[in-house]
Amino acid sequence: MVKRFMAFSKARAQFFRVTLPLAWLFLLIEFFDELDYGAQGAVLPALRDSLGLTYAQMGLLLGLPAVFGAAVEFFIMLLGDTRLRKKLVVGGGLVLVLASLLLAGAQAFPAALVAFMIYYPASGAFVTLSQATLMDLNPGRQPQMMARWTLFGSAGNLIGPLIAAGLFALGLSWRWNYIYLAALALLLTLLLLPRRFPAHRHTQDDEGSFTLHELRLLLPELWRALKNPQLMRWYILLDLSDLLLDVYISYAALYFADAVGFTPAQVGLMMGALMAAGLAANVALIPLLERVPGRRLVRLTALLAGLAYAAWLLVPWIWAKIILAILVRLLTLGWYEVLSGEAYASLPGRSGTVAAIGSLMGLLGGALVWFVGWFAGQASLQAAMWLLLAGPLALLIFMPKPEGS
Repeated sequence: MVKRFMAFSKARAQFFRVTLPLAWLFLLIEFFDELDYGAQGAVLPALRDSLGLTYAQMGLLLGLPAVFGAAVEFFIMLLGDTRLRKKLVVGGGLVLVLASLLLAGAQAFPAALVAFMIYYPASGAFVTLSQATLMDLNPGRQPQMMARWTLFGSAGNLIGPLIAAGLFALGLSWRWNYIYLAALALLLTLLLLPRRFPAHRHTQDDEGSFTLHELRLLLPELWRALKNPQLMRWYILLDLSDLLLDVYISYAALYFADAVGFTPAQVGLMMGALMAAGLAANVALIPLLERVPGRRLVRLTALLAGLAYAAWLLVPWIWAKIILAILVRLLTLGWYEVLSGEAYASLPGRSGTVAAIGSLMGLLGGALVWFVGWFAGQASLQAAMWLLLAGPLALLIFMPKPEGS
C-alpha cells in the first residue's frame, strides 16, 4: 500500500511538471494576487460602508498593514535565499487562506485590520518569493519576464472587479469575494506541494534542513546590497512610482464613489475598465520592451501620465473623467516592470536579498498610502489625490538615461 501511494505521488508530481511548468504556476500565482487586489479595490467602498469606517481608518487599513508587512517580509525574503524558500511560499499560501476567511467574517474595523495585517506578510511569502524564483529561472531577461508577470497580473486585475460587480448585481455581499479567493489560494498552494524549487548558491539543494551557517553567509551580502546605490535608487523610484500605480487604483475606487457619485456596481465596472486598460498596456509592453529601452520608455510615459492625471483631477465632466482615468492607466505601462527588473538585475543571483530590501523599502510605500488617507481626512479626497503627482515627477527628474545614450 505504501509503495502504491509513493508511486502515485511520483506520478502526480511528474504530471504537474509536464502539464504545468513551474514558471507557469508562478504566473498563475501572480494572476491570483492581482485578482484579489482588483476585487479588493472594487469592494472597498462597500466594505467601508458595511463596517462604518472613516477616511482616517481607511488610511490605516490600507497603510498600516503594508508597513507591518514590509517589516516582517524583510526577514521572510532574506530567508528566501536559503533552502527554506519552498516552505515559506507554501506557508504563505496557507496563511493567505486564513486571512481571506477572517476578512470575510469581519464585523468591525479591528477585525478587518487584523485580517489585513496577517494578509500582507503572507502575500509577500506566497507571491513575492514566487516572483523572485521566476527571476532566478530567467537570468538576463528580468524586465521581459516582469512584463509577462504583470500581464498575468493585469488579467487578474481585469477579472477581479468584474466578478465583484457580478456578485453585487446578484445581490450578494462583498464578503463572498474573499470566500472564493480563499478557495483559489488553497488550490494554488496544493499545486505547489509536489514541485521542486531551484537550488540556491549557498545550498546544495532545497530539501535539507536550514542551518545557522546559511544565515551567517547571507548577512554580509545583505549589508553589501544595502550599500549598493544602484539597487537603492531603483527601489526608491519604484515606491514613488507606485503613487500612480497601486495607490492610484486604491483611491480611485473611493474617488469615483465619493467625488463622482458612482454606485458600488458602477465602481466595480469602472475598476474593471481600469484593469482592462492595464491588461492592454501589458500586452503591448512585451514586444515594446524588445524594441525600446525600458528607461527611455519610463521617462516618456512619466511626462504623459502626469499631464493626463492632472487633467483627470481638473475636468468636471464625468465622461471626461472616465476617459482620462483609463488613459492614465494606459500611460503607466512599463513602470513596475522596468524598475523591478532593473532592481533584480543590479544584484544577480540574489533574488531573495533583493526582495528583502524591497520589503524594507515598502515601509516608505506604506507610509505614503497612509499619508494620502490622512490628508484626505484633514482636507478632502480631491486635495489628497494631487499628492499622487509626486510619482511621475520623481521619474522625470531621477530616472537614469538609457545605457549608452
